[in-house]
Amino acid sequence: MSLIGVSAVGSGLILPGTSFGQPYKSDETNINHIGPAEGYTPLIGTLISMLEWISASVVRATKDLATEQLDYLHDKDSNTIGSLMMHVAATEVVYQDLTFNNLSDFSKENKEKWGVAMTLESEAREKIKGNKLEYYLDAMRQVRTKTKEEMKKRDDNWLLSGETKEWNWNNYCKWFHVTEHFANHRGQMTWYRKRLPK
Repeated sequence: MSLIGVSAVGSGLILPGTSFGQPYKSDETNINHIGPAEGYTPLIGTLISMLEWISASVVRATKDLATEQLDYLHDKDSNTIGSLMMHVAATEVVYQDLTFNNLSDFSKENKEKWGVAMTLESEAREKIKGNKLEYYLDAMRQVRTKTKEEMKKRDDNWLLSGETKEWNWNNYCKWFHVTEHFANHRGQMTWYRKRLPK
């Protein structure tokens, strides 16, 4: 990164184009603008912008993959790219149940639908395959739509609350973990993609 045009004042850093004293204005058309978003309280909007950014990185990492590539198993201990896409969607669903419904695990219905993708064991290797890319992208989109709808019903006080006895995580930390989970498995997807058979 070039430091031309960047100057330090005291202990702060002034970047080119920085405007002080101006209210933040979100640009929801730009995925690289992290911050408050229309329809959400400020912290929740910022969280949503982070979730959208990391999801877009999964979309980019899996672009144009064919079914056989999504099903590629690198070795007996690996997971397929398709199953990892379902896994990140499943993770978002379980945190919907934990935070929106105050449950300690998946609801019964969600356990039946998402349990295999969540555990990523041998059953996932057998059952999550044979699907086109759009199948996995649709699953991720449907889950995110629900997250966004539910987040619009809540405020920053809710986001900063919600500690649990077992974890002592507030809701913000739980949802940050969803973001981190996407990033972790996106890295795996990228690694597997580079090793796909030619």
